[in-house]
Amino acid sequence: MSILFHCPWHNNKEWLEVIKKQFKNKKIYILKDKPDLSKIECAIIWNISNHTLSKMSNVKILFSLGAGVDHITELKSYRGQPIIRLKDPFMAERMANHVLSQILFYQLNLKSFQEAQLINKWMNKYDEPALNNNMIIGILGVGYLGSFVGKQLQRYGYNIIGFKNSKPNVKYSFPVFYKKISLKKFLRQCDVLICILPSTSETHHMIDGNFLQEMKKKALLINVGRGSTLYEKSLMTHLKKYKQFYASLDVFEKEPLPKSSPLWKFSNVTVTPHIGSLTVVDTAVKYMFKKYQKYKKNGKIKNDVNLLKGY
Repeated sequence: MSILFHCPWHNNKEWLEVIKKQFKNKKIYILKDKPDLSKIECAIIWNISNHTLSKMSNVKILFSLGAGVDHITELKSYRGQPIIRLKDPFMAERMANHVLSQILFYQLNLKSFQEAQLINKWMNKYDEPALNNNMIIGILGVGYLGSFVGKQLQRYGYNIIGFKNSKPNVKYSFPVFYKKISLKKFLRQCDVLICILPSTSETHHMIDGNFLQEMKKKALLINVGRGSTLYEKSLMTHLKKYKQFYASLDVFEKEPLPKSSPLWKFSNVTVTPHIGSLTVVDTAVKYMFKKYQKYKKNGKIKNDVNLLKGY
């Protein structure tokens, strides 16, 4: 079987080395090799071009190098081939750690101490931080990553609630809202809102001015899902009006975040460069190889993506 690997990340050489080691005796190509794309049967990819995918007329499996799949499903030449998305517990652990760090940074008001340090000031007057069990943390999107994050935060004593687009078909360890008419009720309770939504036509700019107005005026919004779910222009308007509203953004409408973006300058915004849930190379490749072996044995594989929903 011929396999195409395409990854624009800085560590793509590491990925390629591990893939070649795990998929030994298989023909692994990159685009620089100029392979006959019509003979590619399996692709391990992130942000491949529509032109390249259109040439892969016989590809049977598409492995996404991350949890997101919109970089594949939004291509015009995508024809419904099975997509395998990464469900690596180490990715989920990293996301939970990132989210917890942002909650604590906000909850303990650590930014004020950082600013005081810069001017050699010992702060002896400060607000007492809220206790974990007095905070309600909402998770917008309770799929594989969202449910894991919720469970981890529960262990620290936070009150967790969730919201998903459709009626839950599994049991969660925390209350989950699912009807659209319940969204306002959900938002009004949240001291912290964690967005882990996928990118679909329904979620595009879902977090807009009307959405933000339903949240508490003193709250933290964490976006570790997809940048397209947040309308940045509306967020900036909201941040200017409500100085005690904070945002921790790991994903953006355009990445890398342009140097000209005003978001860099907001004192009530934390910017991180899409590192909230970095893929662990070794375990991710082992996961893909296990799925690949299952395909070779059965001759077919189930699509991880519900094409009607887009995720």
